[in-house]
Amino acid sequence: MRKLQESVVLKCICYILIPFMFLNILINTFSITYYDEYKEDIESGITYFQTKRFAENYFRKIYSKINSLVIMKDYENEKASVIITQVDDYEEKDNGIEYESDSRRIYEYLIIDEEGVAHTNIAKTVNTDTVEGLKEYIKSKKYFWNFDNNEIDTNIEKMKYENIAYSGYFERIKEEGYTVYSCINNENSTEFYKYNLVYKLVSNTYEYAAVNIAISSFLVLAMFIYIITSIGHKKGKEEIYLNSLDNIPLEIVGAVSIILLVIESVFLVGGINVGIDYTSISSRMIDTIISLCFVLGIVIYITLAIIGVTIVRRIKAKVFWKNTLIYKFAKWLKRSASDILTDMNTTGKLVVIFGAFYIIQLVLTIKFITDGTIYLFWLIALWGVTLKILIDRQNKTKKIREKIKNMYDGNKDSAQLNEEEYRGELKEIAIWLNDISGGLTNAIEEAMKSERLKTELITNVSHDIKTPLTSIINYVDLMKHENIENERVKEYLEVLDNKSQRLKKLTEDLIEASKVSSGNIKLNIEKLNVKELIKQVRGEFEDKFEEKGLEIIESLPDTEIYIEADSRYMFRVMENIYVNISKYALENSRVYIDVKKENDNIKIELKNISKDKLNISVDELMQRFVRGDSARSTEGSGLGISIANSLTTLQKGKFNIYLDGDLFKVVIEFKVA
Repeated sequence: MRKLQESVVLKCICYILIPFMFLNILINTFSITYYDEYKEDIESGITYFQTKRFAENYFRKIYSKINSLVIMKDYENEKASVIITQVDDYEEKDNGIEYESDSRRIYEYLIIDEEGVAHTNIAKTVNTDTVEGLKEYIKSKKYFWNFDNNEIDTNIEKMKYENIAYSGYFERIKEEGYTVYSCINNENSTEFYKYNLVYKLVSNTYEYAAVNIAISSFLVLAMFIYIITSIGHKKGKEEIYLNSLDNIPLEIVGAVSIILLVIESVFLVGGINVGIDYTSISSRMIDTIISLCFVLGIVIYITLAIIGVTIVRRIKAKVFWKNTLIYKFAKWLKRSASDILTDMNTTGKLVVIFGAFYIIQLVLTIKFITDGTIYLFWLIALWGVTLKILIDRQNKTKKIREKIKNMYDGNKDSAQLNEEEYRGELKEIAIWLNDISGGLTNAIEEAMKSERLKTELITNVSHDIKTPLTSIINYVDLMKHENIENERVKEYLEVLDNKSQRLKKLTEDLIEASKVSSGNIKLNIEKLNVKELIKQVRGEFEDKFEEKGLEIIESLPDTEIYIEADSRYMFRVMENIYVNISKYALENSRVYIDVKKENDNIKIELKNISKDKLNISVDELMQRFVRGDSARSTEGSGLGISIANSLTTLQKGKFNIYLDGDLFKVVIEFKVA
């Protein structure tokens, strides 16, 4: 279909065929219309000069001449003479014959009245200077009709006695008692040419006229539909193609087209008719006129086709209204008003808009009161338009508010605002928000990329360290089992053992932290007894707490309570917190462990007094590699709290730290299972 739409050859064929198909429809419609008039003659297979219509026209001409002679004979007065003189111009009588000066002489005749005076319009020659000569001249013609001594002599079938016996014209000719000899001077004259042409056209087309009309109409419709669908499509271009004519304002194109069509119509209609006497021109001139009409018709068709094509192309490209002077003026007016409003503050704009609305409403109200209900509809329309404007502005403001909320919530995938929907200040805000959102998204993506690279680096380095570290630990262990008597060497081995174990723990924490931060761990969520979890962790750390003189004060509910979590990772969370307490809690102080049920939530609270000043924020403390001991005098990686926070979040729990002076408090919250 796309290739058909882009076919230049097919389009040209359609443009050429459409006018011919229309002409064919007109000719065949004309044939059907006039068929009844010529039906009997056409079925008889005779020529036009043998038809009833020709005979009637012939009689009408002969009777008209006889009637004028009767008037001239009956009224011998000046007025009648003037009238007759205007009709006929006779030469002097010669041999009892009055010769008329008739240059056209389509019908030639010899009419002899009761007094024996002969009247003729045949030019006087040697062979026509007597009545008998005139009779012989007329009988020599191809088509003649004579009436003498109440007898008809003719070679025209429809003018024989049996066909005209009851004709009104013939009855009047007989009543006047005139002798008539008449003939056709030239059967190819214009008067007969056009009737003969119509007769031949109807004769040759009437049989298949209905079929031709149906086929031509279908082809015209099909080609018209094809042209409409193909207009604007050009090979190598997906969008509707516009040329330089389509960019000219429609009013200018319309004005030029109307001027051209008027000029062409003047040439076609007026120019042909002015000063031309169709009764005196030849058939060749008729052919020339028809050719001229055909050429001018083609020119008019091309003009109309160009106008139609540019209109359709503009409509399909959706620029019909935009490429008009009215639109450009309205756009300029709107832009000017917008520029004026832009220079005003918001209050000034509201005053101008409200003032315009108030004035329009006041005018319409007055017109409604004075001139009738028609202006009530305009008032309702004004209110409707105003309401629509307010609703549109509210909807646009709502979209901006939702965009700001998404940015506030950190939703970087929220859709961009369509800047074309907004105007004025709202458009500026939409542009700013899109720019901020784009920058924020890029910053988040860069941060995530950087974090991912750091995590991958830590994981890879940790794995690379783990292998040689395992060898060191194994060899240190082997050396410790050797019988070494040197006490200093034993001390060195002990230091190596402690440091290598610490490095192993740090490496394991690094690997686990990277897995947790990337979510690359598999959770086994199950129903977990919180009281049992607290008891297990306490059992693991009782000795360490006793060494530091830390007294554990637990407050647990009487009934069993459960949460949904992974027991292994939940134990690790609690373990990291207890390790943190054992390292940083003030010696010989109390550690409070409370488990509470609040509505549908379970809260595990752990509180202790720090032995060092907590001159650090909660946010910093939650980050990796950050410890409460800023002097770094204690052992630890600074990953315990970060790992505990990440593991809790992965299990859909909440992990919070509160600092109040030297009080360190951790709150872990889960939904009740």
